[in-house]
Amino acid sequence: MTKLTIPTVAFTTLGCPKNEVDTDLMRKAVEAAGYYSSEYSDEVGNSADAIVVNTCSFIQEATEASIEAIFDALALTLPSGSATQKERPPVIVAGCIVNRYAEDLSEEMPEVTAFIKVGDTDALVKVLRDCLPAASQLPIVRAETEARSYEYLRIADGCDRKCTFCTIPSIRGSYVSREPEDILTQAQALVDAGTYELIVIAQDISRYGTDLETDTNLIHLLNQLAVIPKLKRLRLMYLQPEGLTDELLQTMAKHSTIVPYLEIPLQHIASRILKAMGRNPRDVENFQVQLAKARELMPDLTVRTTLIAGFPGETAEEFNQLCVFVEEASFDYVGVFPYSPEDETRAAELPDQLDDSLRLERAQYIRDLADQIGWQSTADRIGQELEVLVEGHDSAEGVLVARAAHQTPDIDGIVRITPPKDSSIEDFFATYEVNSYLKVEFVDSLLYDMDAIPTSA
Repeated sequence: MTKLTIPTVAFTTLGCPKNEVDTDLMRKAVEAAGYYSSEYSDEVGNSADAIVVNTCSFIQEATEASIEAIFDALALTLPSGSATQKERPPVIVAGCIVNRYAEDLSEEMPEVTAFIKVGDTDALVKVLRDCLPAASQLPIVRAETEARSYEYLRIADGCDRKCTFCTIPSIRGSYVSREPEDILTQAQALVDAGTYELIVIAQDISRYGTDLETDTNLIHLLNQLAVIPKLKRLRLMYLQPEGLTDELLQTMAKHSTIVPYLEIPLQHIASRILKAMGRNPRDVENFQVQLAKARELMPDLTVRTTLIAGFPGETAEEFNQLCVFVEEASFDYVGVFPYSPEDETRAAELPDQLDDSLRLERAQYIRDLADQIGWQSTADRIGQELEVLVEGHDSAEGVLVARAAHQTPDIDGIVRITPPKDSSIEDFFATYEVNSYLKVEFVDSLLYDMDAIPTSA
């Protein structure tokens, strides 16, 4: 009797956490169809039976990175000495770049087996069944059964805003909230499995529930999520400035599980530029008032924002206004992007487009300014004692890798914990497992990273 070999599908993900959620949904669909799934790497890529590249296409730079990743996957999966497409394991391109450029891509990349739009897991499974050997007749149980130290909890998808520079509504469609019962069920299951930090995401979490017939909103949802037994951290991401209400601040301050962390994309401060962006200047003006309230309610508050430099028509005075704002607001973290004129956006058609070099120069100036403030904010934490979440063991450096509450995964730096002098590396690693919490004292900092030692408490 011939032994059934179950194909493996490897996934690679580019872009924001919302894309990571999409990848996870695709992996679950693939496993339910009877295929193995794995994370993509050079080693895995050479042995995988198919590769799915989940792309980002928010701005030109992201699109270019996605195209490079596609070509890398095509190059990796071509067997040595092979020259025909039939001998090439299928490479499937999914996600945002497909929603934007599907027709162009199919002409430019005939080697790609299929292009799958955002969220179309049924189409992905159909492609795999058409081009791979028979899968298992039963759903596959993922090999890596250990809970992750954090999980993204997407409460809505899409966007109804009309920002003139943004492609997201055309990629992901209108704003659609998930039913609260589904969100709470997923959250409880993740915590039951051993994940104790949940990160609430959507394009704009403050709009949650406005499209549902039921009487629910973000505050109602947070009040239920925050009291899930064993949940240690509930982090809120992607909150538009008008969503920073008194009620939200009071809710955050009331629940110890809600991390005192705000991620609010402001984009600019100059009223004329905000109007040209399709954003309401009053929202940003009100943000400064609400930020002062937030810091009074939550003295240990961490604040991140994103800004765009070099928007069409931005004058030297308006740019200087943005610089002054960055200095006065004292953000802990700032993501800065040079304006990117994206296809089929209204901003790309505006007059007075700035030269590439000037946009890059202004973005770098803001980035340098914000980094000096952010690095000092990080250094100011030296001497504090806090509980951190252990996320890995770095044997080469002889340290535990962890995250404090003020650090969001992948973007805000890490904590490196060195063992006590009387402890061996092996004993130290054995004592503090991944996905455990440990109280430490910060003893040094480097840029946004921190060094720490365990405390006796």
